[in-house]
Amino acid sequence: MRQFKEKGSGEMKDEQNHDYKEQIHYSTKQVTFRSPVLEGWNWTVHEITSPVPGPLLCVMAGIHVNEVDGIEATFQLVERFRRELRCGTVSIMPIVNLPALADRSQHVCPIDGKNINFSFPGSSQGTFSEALADALLNEWAADAACLIDLHGGDLCERVARFSVAPMIGDKSFDEFNFTLAAAFAPDIIVRIPPELLMKPGRSCSGRARQRKFAAFAEAGGNGLLDENSVSFHRDGVLRVASLLGMIEEQARTNEKQPFIATEYHWLKAEINGWCRYAVEPGEHVVNGQTIASVYDFTGSKIHDVIAPVTGVVLWRCTHAIVTSETDLFGIAAGELRRIE
Repeated sequence: MRQFKEKGSGEMKDEQNHDYKEQIHYSTKQVTFRSPVLEGWNWTVHEITSPVPGPLLCVMAGIHVNEVDGIEATFQLVERFRRELRCGTVSIMPIVNLPALADRSQHVCPIDGKNINFSFPGSSQGTFSEALADALLNEWAADAACLIDLHGGDLCERVARFSVAPMIGDKSFDEFNFTLAAAFAPDIIVRIPPELLMKPGRSCSGRARQRKFAAFAEAGGNGLLDENSVSFHRDGVLRVASLLGMIEEQARTNEKQPFIATEYHWLKAEINGWCRYAVEPGEHVVNGQTIASVYDFTGSKIHDVIAPVTGVVLWRCTHAIVTSETDLFGIAAGELRRIE
């Protein structure tokens, strides 16, 4: 095994006394995909390659372009891997949903009105979102040891620090996929059971259907840059790279017991009005608790939003004006567990 030591300048030097940092190759590429639905679009990818062979790690953000903390984390990761990569290749795509940039579209791709986040595994013959989901899995990240997808806090939304771990029913696969989710040191880990993987879903679910590893992380809110959320994403990716042996071991900063979610409940407002929220992401709630109240526009209360389970708030809407179809909360039900 190669041994590395610090030079006086802070740069790394290998056993042959060559400046290792200068041997790391960095480039930006304009990537295109085969589907005719995606013709005319080019995605910027930053690629960092070590002179030492090793795994391919793919990192993407900007499936929702207002979830800026994950995007900022990818830019910071480019610089970190240019300094610290010890083996293999890291391919980073900061913004997936390019059509959404111009109007800062929330949640969806404006070309087809679909949410790319719930379009995996996709189809090369499908709509733009479906074709892009297919291309990301089967072209760009096809040979990746792990695909990491960073999210968190669109406009009018605040999310807890959580990660997602799809399960396929294979013990060794499920244990390592869970380890990847835990590498982000999240407050909550959502386990997706095998029976839900047959539905269109997140990138990590699409990868699990292929028996390939992935990590999916959320943190942030309201389209605002927040250093704590940026560092959550950045440091989580670095810990995954460390697990893959691509960089030196990374310390964990959160030793809290995570809440392991086995159920995920979405709550709608159910009525038009003015919403006052009573709980925040990351807070524990109990079955039957009033977690928000909706008022009419004269100020009279017309509806209470009740927690359907005991669990933890994953995310909530942050806007006071709601409609019957507004997604107000995501609540995770499960248990506290210590991760060794």
